[in-house]
Amino acid sequence: MQKLLSISKIRSLRRGEYLVEEGMVCNIVALVIKGTLRSFIRTDQEEFNNDFYFNGDFGIALTSYLTGRPTNCNIQALEFVDLLVISKQDMLNLENDDPDFLRLSKYIAENYFIRKCKRESSFLKFNASDRLSVALELYPGIQQKVSQFHIASYLGIKPETLSRVKLASLKRIT
Repeated sequence: MQKLLSISKIRSLRRGEYLVEEGMVCNIVALVIKGTLRSFIRTDQEEFNNDFYFNGDFGIALTSYLTGRPTNCNIQALEFVDLLVISKQDMLNLENDDPDFLRLSKYIAENYFIRKCKRESSFLKFNASDRLSVALELYPGIQQKVSQFHIASYLGIKPETLSRVKLASLKRIT
């Protein structure tokens, strides 16, 4: 841990500021110390949320990080965020020096991959209600930290549809 702290930098973002922007090459890994980030893809008309990062998560545009090519996603602070930021080169140096850091990189990539696979399969297999259940499992506490607008975008539905899904879910419980 001491090695990691010695080569990382503390970075703070205000609400709305970007850690990663579309078109840039992602050459950092950022550990969320405090706060919430969202990852999204922007089209001409809309933004589509595709991931969230909370305390203890690693924010990264992994495809860009691995390929060295510009990313098509944005990672933005949803509130004030404190991050521990490590450059790709420093991370690679640590991986070469210490197997623990190679395991850390593997953990970051696996965690990212698992979240992406669960989200993709939920879109292919489930209705909005079941996709919400998957999201709540992947991101405990998301409803307290992320607006309904952003959750709806992540689920691929409109906010009013999310309200109906939640209401129907409550009626089933009671």
